[in-house]
Amino acid sequence: MEHPKLRLTIPWISLELPAQEQICRILELNELVALAIMPDAHYGYDLCIGGVALTTGVISPSFVGYDIGCGMCHVNTSLSVRELGLEKQKDREKLFKKLAGVVPSGVGGTNDVGTDFIFRSASGNSDLDKQVRPNVIKQMCTLGSGNHFLEIGENSSHIIGVTVHSGSRRVGYDIAAWYMAQGRLLPLDSDLGQAYLSDMLWAQDFALENRRLMLKEALYLLGFSDDDIESFFAPTVLINESHNHAVPYADGLMLHRKGATAAEEGQMGVISSNQRDGVWITRGLGNKEFLSSASHGAGRVMSRKAASKKGSVSDLEKLMRGIVCRTDKEILDEAPWAYKKIEPVLAAQDGLLVDVLDHFKPIIVLKG
Repeated sequence: MEHPKLRLTIPWISLELPAQEQICRILELNELVALAIMPDAHYGYDLCIGGVALTTGVISPSFVGYDIGCGMCHVNTSLSVRELGLEKQKDREKLFKKLAGVVPSGVGGTNDVGTDFIFRSASGNSDLDKQVRPNVIKQMCTLGSGNHFLEIGENSSHIIGVTVHSGSRRVGYDIAAWYMAQGRLLPLDSDLGQAYLSDMLWAQDFALENRRLMLKEALYLLGFSDDDIESFFAPTVLINESHNHAVPYADGLMLHRKGATAAEEGQMGVISSNQRDGVWITRGLGNKEFLSSASHGAGRVMSRKAASKKGSVSDLEKLMRGIVCRTDKEILDEAPWAYKKIEPVLAAQDGLLVDVLDHFKPIIVLKG
C-alpha cells in the first residue's frame, strides 16, 4: 500500500483487515495532511490504535478517543530490590496487598482522596458539567480496568522502577462521547472546536494528576518520603507520556495521536508489552517523517472475548509464575497471549523513532 500521505513503520500486509480499512477511510479525508502508523497498530474506533493523524483546519474527538490523556508515568527509584526489601516473595505479596488497598481498580472503582480539580466545560453545556463533575471527585487516584496497570519492576541491574498506566477514567469518556456526538471533524476556528480543545486539555491534566497520585501512593509504600517523591516528580526525572491527545501547531495544523506517544528528539518515553514482560524505557529521535511519534505498547492481537477463551487460569498462572499479580478468570482478557510479541514492535522503531535504553521486568503487577 502506497499513498503520498501515509507513513508505515511495518509492512501493510501485516496489518489486520479492519485496521487497513480504517486507514483507507482516513486517507480519503481532504483535511488530512499526513498519517503515520506505529508498529503496534490495530483496529480501534475511527482512527486505528497506533495511528497518528496530522490534519489542517479541524480537530477530531474520535481521533483522540474515549480515554483522553491516557498514558504512562515511570520513576526509576535508583534503589535495588535488596535496598527496598523486596527480595522475598512474602514481602512482595505484602506490598501487593497494600497497593490494592490504596489504589482502587476495576470498572467503577472510586476513591475519596479529594481534589481541587473542577470541571466547567468550555462548551457551556450544563448537562455535560453535571454528568462529569461527580466522577472528578470519585475517580481521582483510581486505576480503572482493561490494560491499565501499576507495575513494580526491576532492570538487569536489579534497580526498581515503578510504572503507572491509566487515564482520565469515566471523566474523559463522558467528555469524549459528548463531543463525538457533535461531529467527527470540528472546525478548529469554531466555538465547538475550541471548546473541545480546551476540555480535552483539561482531561489530559486530570489524567496526569490521577497517575501522579497513584505513583505517589506506591512510592510511599516503598518507603520514600515527601522530599524524595518531590525529587522524583521533577520534570527532568519523571517520565510522563500521554498516548491519546491532540496537539495544535501553527497555521491550523493539529496532530492527533491515538495509542501513540510523542517521540521528539531527546524525549523520554515508555513502551509497555504485557503484564509478564514489562516496560521499555526509550528516548525519542524526533523523526519528522513519522510525525515524531512512537508506539505506546505491543498492541493487541485478539479481542478481549477471544483472549478470555484462548487459555485457562492454570495457563495464566504458569505464564505469570514469579510475579505477584491477579490470575483469576476475570483477568484472562489481559493475559500475555492477548498481545503481540514485543520484540518485532521494538525492532521496527529502535534507531528509527526511538532509542531503547532500558527494560524493567515486573515483580508486582496491579491490574483492574
